[in-house]
Amino acid sequence: MRTATLSGSGRQRGLHHGTALQSEIRETVAALKAHLRSRDHDPDALAARLETSNLRAVAAELTPDLWDEITATADGAGVPLDDVLLLTFLDEVWGLTRPAGCSVLARRDDHGVEVGQTMDLPAWTVGRLVVLRSCPPDSPRALLMSYPGMIGLCGANESGFALAVNTLEQLGLDENGLGVGFVTRRLLTLTSIEEAAEFLGSIPHAAGQAYTIGAQGRIATFEAGPGSVKQVSEFDARACLHTNHPLGDEDRARESSLVRLRTLEIAVAEHAGLQEALSGDVVVDGARYGDRNSTFAAFTCNTNDSHVQFIDGAELRSGHRDWTSVTFQS
Repeated sequence: MRTATLSGSGRQRGLHHGTALQSEIRETVAALKAHLRSRDHDPDALAARLETSNLRAVAAELTPDLWDEITATADGAGVPLDDVLLLTFLDEVWGLTRPAGCSVLARRDDHGVEVGQTMDLPAWTVGRLVVLRSCPPDSPRALLMSYPGMIGLCGANESGFALAVNTLEQLGLDENGLGVGFVTRRLLTLTSIEEAAEFLGSIPHAAGQAYTIGAQGRIATFEAGPGSVKQVSEFDARACLHTNHPLGDEDRARESSLVRLRTLEIAVAEHAGLQEALSGDVVVDGARYGDRNSTFAAFTCNTNDSHVQFIDGAELRSGHRDWTSVTFQS
């Protein structure tokens, strides 16, 4: 499994990302643009939309270290910044085109807290899984599921803080908010659910997203979007399950989201292992449920462990269960 260790300041991390994965980033940009054109979306028009929106300014203001990382990634890869922004503002571009999906499960028992998810993305991401080991100078090391040129999708840090995410298209889009990728990376510098709740409530959100967190022996899910942040589980919950609709709002849910949530509920009721639960009918193959997306990858972790486990979506779709453990220390 491809991994990249990114150490130092934001600019140093970005330069390493861009130079280490230069060819992969260029190939990923080309694949994304081809995918958009095949769906009758003009990538140049979308890049121009990002250029004129406030998404860039908000990210630079609220998360300057991560903005430096983004611009340096483009410099290191030798590609225009607009190309890296198309890769980074994933959920926001979905808001202008069509969203994908994910299935999340977190639970706690006497053995600790487990968090995991499948990440369902469009076909251009297939086979492009990379694990980023982020090592900032003043925050815990984090392991992030990603693809070349993206600052991170989900993962965990060495302080026992794990984060899984689901897009919530029903909550809308606001170009004056902070992009989901930047929210994710900022959350993975924290150590407690209380810190996460405070941060989520203090920022404007660019796109609807559910953030499921495990830390310090507890779990919680927050549904956040433009103008609202709602905690939808209690800190003493034994399990948190989420797919791609606001909980309790099934009228606005796609069939795929409902089926995957029911599958997770059955897995919890039957006390299935976390990796077993994140397989079978929650794995999207590009045809099931009428979606155009496929399971890109999955991760699981126990917040007491010194590693996180990842698997490429092709492995899950083929029925294999060969997960790879990646340690926080390189």
